[in-house]
Amino acid sequence: MKIYKKKPVEVEVWTFEEFVEYGKANCRRSVMGMPWAFKFQGHQITHENDNCYLMPTLEGFYNFTPNDVLIIGVKGEIYPCKKDVFAMTYEEVSK
Repeated sequence: MKIYKKKPVEVEVWTFEEFVEYGKANCRRSVMGMPWAFKFQGHQITHENDNCYLMPTLEGFYNFTPNDVLIIGVKGEIYPCKKDVFAMTYEEVSK
């Protein structure tokens, strides 16, 4: 058996609130102030309810909720990650 560790990579991260604001600025249709469907980084995003968006990932469709952060991976892929898992896995980079 061999043991590996993740290479250090920097990823872009969005909170649910930042994502909703992006959607409001880039959506043609809103329902009760919430963006309904819009493109993000070339990916089609769909409103499930006011606390959930459905988004395509490399592993299929996933829910993005206020309990998650949205990670943009090294190849532009997007995927939600639970905030507690994110906090255990990543640390902020000072620039």
